[in-house]
Amino acid sequence: MNITHIISPPGCANGACPSFLFTDAGHVLIQGAKLAPPDRAGLEVPGHEDVVSIPREVFDALLQQYRR
Repeated sequence: MNITHIISPPGCANGACPSFLFTDAGHVLIQGAKLAPPDRAGLEVPGHEDVVSIPREVFDALLQQYRR
């Protein structure tokens, strides 16, 4: 799998920022902070899946790119 495109907040150059990563296999990967156990407790997430948190601005930037 190869990463073909990355959307990160402006000024993020070291890969340690919340991001959307697009792959050559047609998948979107989301990099974000793991949820704390108390926050995750209210969700029903199967063992083979995970939930991460990203700032709303990062999500909005992705939407803006596709609204043009």
